[in-house]
Amino acid sequence: MPLTRVLVAEDDPDIQTVIRMSLKLKGVKEITITENGEDCLAQVKTARPDVILLDVMMPRLDGYQTCERLKANPETQSIPVIFLTAKAQQFEIKKGMATGALGYLIKPFDPMTLHDQIVALLDQKGTA
Repeated sequence: MPLTRVLVAEDDPDIQTVIRMSLKLKGVKEITITENGEDCLAQVKTARPDVILLDVMMPRLDGYQTCERLKANPETQSIPVIFLTAKAQQFEIKKGMATGALGYLIKPFDPMTLHDQIVALLDQKGTA
């Protein structure tokens, strides 16, 4: 299954641009960008993403809380969630994975390999 729709929750406009460009170059057709967890939860039903990329540090609702809510909702619990964040301490990674995330990628990230890292995580879990 090709990666065609990605929902991104990221509050930094520069990182939003890099993610969008990186994924577009690899053929992702639909990239929905939200700036916080609340907007992510509101957009997920209409975006119908193949995967959700979440930052941890966002206004209103952080990435951990957003992932917990996505995984608690029967309508969204099967959508893979991957953290893309600067929070790189081991306890933060464990906390993120404990929310039900599929993977945890650290910023700064390489825009040239982001798509491949996402696909590898999806393949690893048999969701791609």
